[in-house]
Amino acid sequence: MKKIVFCVARGKPEYAEMALGLARSLRLIGDTTPRAILTDIEGVDWSRYFDVVVRPTGPRSCLDKLTALDYLDADQVLSLDVDMLAFKRLDDIFAAAAGHPLAVQGYQQHEEMWHGRPVADVIQRYDLPGVFPRFNGGLIYYERGDQWNQLLATARAAEADYNSLGFATFRGGAASEEVCLLHAMLSVGPYHLLPMESQFQHSMAGAVSRLEIDILQNRCQGTCKTWKLEFAQPYLFHAWRYKDFRLYWDQLRALRIAEEKADLRPRDFLPRWKGLQRSIERRWIKNVRRYR
Repeated sequence: MKKIVFCVARGKPEYAEMALGLARSLRLIGDTTPRAILTDIEGVDWSRYFDVVVRPTGPRSCLDKLTALDYLDADQVLSLDVDMLAFKRLDDIFAAAAGHPLAVQGYQQHEEMWHGRPVADVIQRYDLPGVFPRFNGGLIYYERGDQWNQLLATARAAEADYNSLGFATFRGGAASEEVCLLHAMLSVGPYHLLPMESQFQHSMAGAVSRLEIDILQNRCQGTCKTWKLEFAQPYLFHAWRYKDFRLYWDQLRALRIAEEKADLRPRDFLPRWKGLQRSIERRWIKNVRRYR
């Protein structure tokens, strides 16, 4: 089966920088899954970072991330928000989700609010057994087939009649992809809920310890409380809580600068000062060995 990672960057130039950060981080850790992007942002060398570049032909939709199979010759799609950074290769995510028409990471919730609506109301509306699957749409897996087609059609119908669902709007009155997808999941199914313990994605929100995030050292860890208190070392750091903090943008900058330096240097580059250091230390090692 053909796998692909699919992202969407439309509108503001900052989304391009985020998408490049995700792609650079995937390249840095050696993930070989083909990547595709749906974008209307010009002036970016997209083909350097993505195997397929798709230009949108219609208006924006909250479900743009779910349209990869409309454009691409793929069977398995891992759709990722662009405000992510990869710290582990994605093979385990594909393996855990394979065989399901739809998979998202989440947990069963029975209280509090979700998209401006009490969870109890959601449970009652869909006649659920006391809980509903709360998930984050930053990571969505789907597979080609009739079941996925039905799920997508139901989600699109929900977007077209969004106000009837009774949830809060998103970003200036737009529909929420999570709400539309939840409606499809609960109305027609089937779907698979990837456990939160997998930490395939993590926002690192609710920190109760110092967060250690250094993309060039491949380090992302800290103790957080999102759904519960846990030590987090995610595959993908989902920066939706940190997009207005330097913590995230410093990582994008570090990736860009490292790439710019690498572009100017030959393979196995050794700085002049390192050559001098090597000469001095080599003599020291020889003297130490001589007097043993």
